[in-house]
Amino acid sequence: MPSADAHHIMAALDGSGHVVAASYGGVAAMLAAEQHPEAVRSLVLCEPACFSLARGGPGVEEHVAALAPVFARAGDPAVSAVEFSRRFAEGLGTSPAYLPPDVLEETVARLRATTPPWEVEVSARRTILMPSRCWPTSGPTAAPELAVSLASRSQKRLRPLGSPARLAT
Repeated sequence: MPSADAHHIMAALDGSGHVVAASYGGVAAMLAAEQHPEAVRSLVLCEPACFSLARGGPGVEEHVAALAPVFARAGDPAVSAVEFSRRFAEGLGTSPAYLPPDVLEETVARLRATTPPWEVEVSARRTILMPSRCWPTSGPTAAPELAVSLASRSQKRLRPLGSPARLAT
C-alpha cells in the first residue's frame, strides 16, 4: 500500500512540488522522494512512521512491540472493527476516536490491509539530498529516535527541529 500511496503523491504533484506528510504518510512520502528525487523539491515529515530506519532504538522497539500483536490479528474476521480500532488505539497509547459505523468499517479495513510500517524499507539515500524538515512532537517515544536517525543519515540537509539532547530523550 505505501508504494501505491507514493504513486498517488507523485500524481498529485503533477510534475514537481513540495510534500508534507505525517505518520504513515511519511513512509509513502519518503518512497516517493526516493523514487523521484527530481520531482520532490522539498519534504516535510511530521512524526514519520519510517521505523525501519531506526530499528533497535528502545522507543521504536516499544512501539513495534505494542502494535505487532494488533497487525498480527489484522486478518482475523473474529476481531470486529470496533475491537480492532480499540486495540490499534491502545497500541498507540490512546483511546479510539468515535467514528460513525460506516466510517469506522472503512478506516479499519484500510488499517487491516496496511503493511506494518516497520516492515516497509525506506533507505533515505536519495531523500537526504533534498532540503527537509522532521518535527518530532509529543507523540510516541519513537518520534525522537526517528528524527535523530533521519538526521544522522542526511549529513546537513535534513534537520530535526529541537536540540539533539531533546531529541535523544
